[in-house]
Amino acid sequence: MVNIIKYYIFRVIESQKLRIEKSMKATATVTSVTTVAIIAFSTLLVLFSGPTGSSITMTAYAEQTDTINLTKIVNASKDKVWNIISNVDKNPDYWPISIVKNISKSDNTVEREVTVPAPPLMDNKAHQIISLIPDQFTIIENQTQGAVTGVKTISLLQAENDANKTEVSIVWNLDLSKIPGIGKGFAKDGISKSVDEALNKIADDSK
Repeated sequence: MVNIIKYYIFRVIESQKLRIEKSMKATATVTSVTTVAIIAFSTLLVLFSGPTGSSITMTAYAEQTDTINLTKIVNASKDKVWNIISNVDKNPDYWPISIVKNISKSDNTVEREVTVPAPPLMDNKAHQIISLIPDQFTIIENQTQGAVTGVKTISLLQAENDANKTEVSIVWNLDLSKIPGIGKGFAKDGISKSVDEALNKIADDSK
């Protein structure tokens, strides 16, 4: 009888120990998941908020499936070239677009609707958010709606240590996922050609 009692006392103790161990593991798991979530959230805050005092308004960017990267040396100062490219209302002079309307506009940010070249049977309307960063001679154009979306970055650098030569760099990260497979190559070629033509027009107007 005594042995039976001892056995049941032993089972009760073991059962309680098992419950405690499970509880501790569950707590540790919850703590671990919570910690990971906090770290991930903090990382997202850093990525989308940018450095303290940053003048860039970050927005959700489209998925990137292709990239166009072209540069051209222009025989003009950075300030002169900047005066041309920063006048975003004059974009139709350099790019194959038409401005439908400006939704909002401040000193360094423009939100607008435009029409752009589009494949047959696809909508040619697009939505753009443009951020100007004068102290970095950089323009970021985020096209968030349209047949083709993505981010176009135009930046200026003094070239060859010559104040009268400027390197104009255009990097366009494209999302062509809405374009049917057979048309993706044609679309990218057309966009690449428009970038090359825009660089030539900017160079001509900078003389």
